Amino acid sequence: MSERETMSTESHQPRTAHVLAQRISMPVFKVCLVVFLVLGVALVLAQAVGIVVGNAALVSGAVDVLGAPTTIAAGVTGLLGFAMSYVFPWKSGED
Repeated sequence: MSERETMSTESHQPRTAHVLAQRISMPVFKVCLVVFLVLGVALVLAQAVGIVVGNAALVSGAVDVLGAPTTIAAGVTGLLGFAMSYVFPWKSGED
């Protein structure tokens, strides 16, 4: 293999990995975002119903059941969004 072919193969690999990271990270981010938002809405609605009907057990039970999954989903989504700032060519200050 010539030196030119070697350089072409080596420079092609990081670009392929970069495109693969973009293709994988955006759908995963969207799924995590939907999960996080649905869990958050369910938590707030359950608490609102508990307040309206005067059921303190429902308010605190909603946090017991949905609090940890919502927090974990939010954390994963936030970390993935942060990691995506290195994968996608976004510039600060763009609208």
